[in-house]
Amino acid sequence: MATRSKLGPAQPGCRGPAHREVRSPLAACLEAPSSPDCAHLFKELKNPYFLGDEVGLTQSLGWVDAWTSRPSVYAVAARTTDDVVAAVDFARENNLRLVVKGGGHSYQGTSNAADSLLIWTRRMNAITLHDAFVGAGCAGGREPQPAVTVEAGAIRGQVYDAVTTKAGRYVQGGGYMTVGVAGLIQSGGFGSFSKAYGMAAASLLEAEIVTADGAVRIANACSHPDLFWAIKGGGGGSLGVVTRLTLRTHRLPEFFGAVFATIQATSDGAFRRLIGLVVSFYSETLLNPHWGEQIAFRPGNVLDVAMVFQGLDQQQAETIWRPFLDWLAGSPQDFGVVSAPRILAAPARHFWDPAFLKQLPGAVLADDRPGAPEANVF
Repeated sequence: MATRSKLGPAQPGCRGPAHREVRSPLAACLEAPSSPDCAHLFKELKNPYFLGDEVGLTQSLGWVDAWTSRPSVYAVAARTTDDVVAAVDFARENNLRLVVKGGGHSYQGTSNAADSLLIWTRRMNAITLHDAFVGAGCAGGREPQPAVTVEAGAIRGQVYDAVTTKAGRYVQGGGYMTVGVAGLIQSGGFGSFSKAYGMAAASLLEAEIVTADGAVRIANACSHPDLFWAIKGGGGGSLGVVTRLTLRTHRLPEFFGAVFATIQATSDGAFRRLIGLVVSFYSETLLNPHWGEQIAFRPGNVLDVAMVFQGLDQQQAETIWRPFLDWLAGSPQDFGVVSAPRILAAPARHFWDPAFLKQLPGAVLADDRPGAPEANVF
């Protein structure tokens, strides 16, 4: 950092952003690894809401033998686009390294950086629904369409609650409810139902972005189209600080659902046969817009199924999986069931509804911090 200008806290009555020195909670463990504070911290680190709400933490601590995540020096807790402009101008004028943190799901740990000023958009989380959105400068050239406008600090759970649970529409995103919307869009955004709805970035209709010169620009197909194209996969913070996005919403199917199972082969040979079967089964039956998420091959000859589906009811999903499950049942000497297959379908409107999910045994965990919102589940 060429210049280290001290930023003080916001003064009483000041309407500007809060400024704070960043201290990673992990510092408590470096100072006293056996302390109660360190033990409590490691419990909280399993809570993705805690990770997102702590400005000095990232989803990843780094890559082994490559680098280690380090907290920024100071953070600007932005509440408005004007706050972001002020932070960008300050960084440019003082030659400061600048990073951005929104939802906090940066698996590379790049939402903090040593010797930098951090713009923290977590408090910018307003969500607005539109019945007929037309981008700025596009009147007469683009058809109005249903959409949702999301500020940069919103996470997927908040958006699914507004769009799906309450409004009965779908907006393409990731499966995890704590993923930041802005970071997902800027990284392309492959999600659970991308085979049906495309990448999350494909639903982007318009973005408000503060570029390095401190200008606020509206990027869409009609205004700054090159910038608009680049935002859809160029990487979070690469082209400026995105402060607001407007995304196309889609008709909601009648059902969403999931399939879970864990199977262990009793020998290496049986596991090879299992791999061959499941790859063929996927290619012939699941490689279509209805299905998403993962089938994993794990050490110990274990097959893990954790898939989701859309547009199928319970009976249809069970019928699709029946041949595969019957094949397993026909060879009990080769395959053991670690976790019994579960096929669940639910009205799509409730798929991310925290109140509904809490009624399903083992489906979600709750954010157990004092005062945490009831909707904070994962």
